[in-house]
Amino acid sequence: MLNKKFKEVIKNLEENLENKKDLDYAKLQITELTMEYLDELEKMEALYKQKVNLCEQRLDGLEVAMQKLDNEIFQEEEDTDLEPIKCPYCNTNFFIEFDNSKKEIKCPDCKNAIELDWGNFEDDM
Repeated sequence: MLNKKFKEVIKNLEENLENKKDLDYAKLQITELTMEYLDELEKMEALYKQKVNLCEQRLDGLEVAMQKLDNEIFQEEEDTDLEPIKCPYCNTNFFIEFDNSKKEIKCPDCKNAIELDWGNFEDDM
């Protein structure tokens, strides 16, 4: 489209300028202006492509981070039941797997033995 308009302008100059020197000067000026314009468009296009590439890289990074976060938050929980324990000696809170066969455990901090009484948790519900 630009090429068509350029040719149209040159044709109008040729039809309306009788002096060959003026016509050549006008054609030269329009050609230089057009070339400068096209150079600027190429620079803008290159900058635009760089920005698009940067945005795509950032988006890819965000997608990876979101997938990791999604996996951390919504990963299927294992079938193990964890029970909260509070050490009566040092008040450390921690979790252990529910296991009726365990009668005592050691506190991970103070190393004291803690007697486990699993009781009947169904009554609490």
